Amino acid sequence: MRVRLEHAMKATIIIPTLNTQPYLPRLMNMLQSQSITDNEIIVIDSQSEDGTRQTASSLGARVKMVKRDEFNHGRTRNVASEGASGEYLVFLTQDALPVDASLLENLVRPLEEDETIAVAYGRQIPYDHARTIERFIRGFNYPEESRTRGREDIPELGVKTFFCSNACAIYRRDVFCRLGGFRDDTIMNEDMEFVYRAVMAGYKVHYAADARVFHSHDYTLAEQFRRYVDIGVFFANNQHIASCARNEEEGMKYLREAASFLIRNRKTSELPHLLLDSAARFLGYRIGVNYRALPVGTMRRISMNRGYWTLHS
Repeated sequence: MRVRLEHAMKATIIIPTLNTQPYLPRLMNMLQSQSITDNEIIVIDSQSEDGTRQTASSLGARVKMVKRDEFNHGRTRNVASEGASGEYLVFLTQDALPVDASLLENLVRPLEEDETIAVAYGRQIPYDHARTIERFIRGFNYPEESRTRGREDIPELGVKTFFCSNACAIYRRDVFCRLGGFRDDTIMNEDMEFVYRAVMAGYKVHYAADARVFHSHDYTLAEQFRRYVDIGVFFANNQHIASCARNEEEGMKYLREAASFLIRNRKTSELPHLLLDSAARFLGYRIGVNYRALPVGTMRRISMNRGYWTLHS
């Protein structure tokens, strides 16, 4: 992957899209209203059928396209970054909306204050319509306190040292290029895999709690199962990262704290859903880490990222 290195502006904002035309005007307006205005926006679209590309172009974005059945979390973002002009690469998802005009400023600041920080990611605030348990999850993964993490934190934090989310993240473009960008062959967690390599190369990752976006999901149990199948596949294929994980321990901590959160908020009626949701996660993960024992056709049917199995069968 080659990315032009001449600097022309502060940030390149990259957004993968699929049928998001109704939401683009609001997102583009928030991005164009940022306190840092020296940036460009690249939309890379997976053959939307609702006018997404036309709307994005009319609102000032550079538009690229990738075939829907060739979408890959890592490779698609690499393609989008080719020819980027920004000193920094900012990755957003189409359903992440800046809370205020300071998002880019608060993402950029830690990288400009500490040259060892290669990546920073923002805090995700649940939308008003999010379920109670989803509100807990956002707080569990995205607390109020910022923190910088490096290789020295692995004994304490394990795999969470490398946690990052491309729903809202910023990368130094020179480091991104130097380390080869995202891996093309990951089913998901391309952000975690990159941060792992960056940390092992001596860089740090920063969680910027003041860089906030609205972003949350209300997955069905089936969707949660498929998502955790893919998480399991990722760890099965990245044993060097999995060796740092304490997934069962972290899973029990999540379950205890989530149940306590529901009880404190008088939402005990949601406890059965929490248990079923946790069971879907556990079962999906266990199947994912043992995916080599199953036919590719079965994995394609139960995976959230089905195109991965077409490209890697």
